[in-house]
Formats: sequence, C-alpha cells, structure tokens
Amino acid sequence: MFFKRLRLLFLGYWSFLRVNWQILYGLWRLTGIPRPMVTIFGGSRMPQEDPYAKQAHQLGHKLVTHDISVLTGGGPGIMEAASCGAVAVGKKSMSLGIGVTELGEGRNPCVQEYIALDYFFARKWLLTRYSIAFVVFPGGFGTLDELGEILTLIHTNKLPRVPIVLIGNEYWYLFMQWLNNEALKHGLITYDDLTLFTVTDDIDYAFTIIHEACKKTKGNKKV
Repeated sequence: MFFKRLRLLFLGYWSFLRVNWQILYGLWRLTGIPRPMVTIFGGSRMPQEDPYAKQAHQLGHKLVTHDISVLTGGGPGIMEAASCGAVAVGKKSMSLGIGVTELGEGRNPCVQEYIALDYFFARKWLLTRYSIAFVVFPGGFGTLDELGEILTLIHTNKLPRVPIVLIGNEYWYLFMQWLNNEALKHGLITYDDLTLFTVTDDIDYAFTIIHEACKKTKGNKKV
C-alpha cells in the first residue's frame, strides 16, 4: 500500500511538473508573436472549399495585413484556413498554432509557428489569456467547449470583457434560439449575457469589431 501511494504521488508530481513546463514553454513562444493577437476557433473537419473556411482564410489575411497576429489550434479545417490566410500576407511570425498531441491532427501546412502540448486545458489557457478578441467559426464539441469556457471566464470576471464574434447566422441560429427561448426564459442567463458576443456573416464587420478593440487596447498601453 505504501509503495502504491508513493507511486501515485510520484506520477502526480511528474504530471504537475510536465504541465507547468509546457505552459511556461508556451508562454515563451507567445512572447515571440507580435501583439495584438486574436484567437480563431472552428471545426477541424471543415473542408477548405467550404464557404466558412474561405471566410476564415479571408479573416486571417485581413488581420495580419493590419498587423494583428492570429492564434489557432494549429490543425486542419478552419484552423488551416485561417493560418493560410495569415501566411499569405508574407509577414514573419504572425501565426501561431497550439496543438494537442492526443488529437493526432498534426500541424497544418500554413501555420508559421507551432507547438504541441499534452494537455487540452494547457492549450485552452494559452489560446485565451493573451488574445484581444475571439472569433468562433462553425465547429463541433471542441469548438463549443472553447466558446463555453471563454463566455464563462468573462461572465465570472476571470477574463476581461473582449469581443467574441460568432461567424455564421444560419449555423448559430438554433444556438441563439436555445439561449433566448430556454436558458433566458428559465433565468439561467441574463439579457446582459447575450451581449457578450456578436453573431454575423459579414467578415468586414467582424474585422471592424476586432480592429476597434485593438485600437482601444493600444490607447490603454496594454500592448
């Protein structure tokens, strides 16, 4: 029993050291990415010819053109589209991907800087702590998890209130219906909670929201 407990203690301590080392390494890599930066989330299974992927490409290109770095999960789908749009501008170190080894997705061909972590929560922490805004394209469970965490962190004052833009009126329609007709009706969220994010199909409008936030941040000398 003693040796079993000792082994569990050692494994726990080793995991603690490993995850902290990976977070520190990720922070070090983030310091090499120019600020301000925006995180783009979205489904890894989205084909590049899909209209949403083309919009992600357009947004990634537009952000880097205006000296705003792009953070993604570094994998395929929406992440690849955003990375390819960013790298097409031709500026160095403006696109960083943070992957998770267990997903087996690997690095997309366009991301300029890439790191792979062992822990999902470490990746989410790095993708959320230093971004001036978040853009969420259509995706599955992982994308919903990322969106939910950001909203929760802002709702509980663990993150400052920053722009969150959901791309795809049609895709997010039923989500908005559930929020308005169920969650709000039962008092589980407030009207103010519904103002935490914007839903749109217009990439230029999404960029305007982000760009305005960047200008305000620079005015406050935070970047």
